[in-house]
Amino acid sequence: MQCIFIETPPLDVYANMAIDELLVSRLRPDMCMARFFNWVPAGGQNGGAAATFGYAQFENTARAQIAAAGITQYTRRPTGGGVVLHRDDLTFSLFFTAGGALKPQQIYGALHAAVRQGLMAAGFALGSYDKQSDYRPARGGVSANCFANPVSDDLLDNGGAKVLGGAIRRFADAVLYQGSLQLPAARDNADYQDALSAAFLKYFNAAAARRPAGNSLLNEAYALATDVYKTREWIEKF
Repeated sequence: MQCIFIETPPLDVYANMAIDELLVSRLRPDMCMARFFNWVPAGGQNGGAAATFGYAQFENTARAQIAAAGITQYTRRPTGGGVVLHRDDLTFSLFFTAGGALKPQQIYGALHAAVRQGLMAAGFALGSYDKQSDYRPARGGVSANCFANPVSDDLLDNGGAKVLGGAIRRFADAVLYQGSLQLPAARDNADYQDALSAAFLKYFNAAAARRPAGNSLLNEAYALATDVYKTREWIEKF
């Protein structure tokens, strides 16, 4: 099997969500794909900072947390989970198939175990949150910050703070996983990306291939971003 690493140019939060939706729709059973986000640069719109929140969250409570962080550019993800602030995190997506008998939490646990092993092999020691807990979009009427409330199998630093989490959505047997590594300057540290890449290849027992996103895919993503991910209908869906 090949795991194709899709290379994308700098994108804003809307196009980053749109291209993931398009990629999972193009997945074949005999392949997997991976993508490390390339965000608009620090000098771009809103300084390059953005936020996303889970598909099932209430927008008004998510917006309050995002605004408190001084971020104005945000959208709803096609996957679940809580509010994620994207400042200098290493954001990535995986696209693969999994039999219908596998529950998202089982996939999440196995994938995060592989990622933890890959990071540890590269010299980055992380723990795993082993309490049995599930994500809840709101607690006491307040939208949950994904990185303030670890759930089972999230990865933690030596101080017990959550530093890697993700969200999964199944489309029949096709799976979209969107993850975020929130260690200092993670986005600019090539060692993190190398360690994650090696972990993905081992997890999928796959050989790596690289492919730039073509103009056709990018143009479709820009159109989907405008038609869906930038719209109030999508952002304020719930």
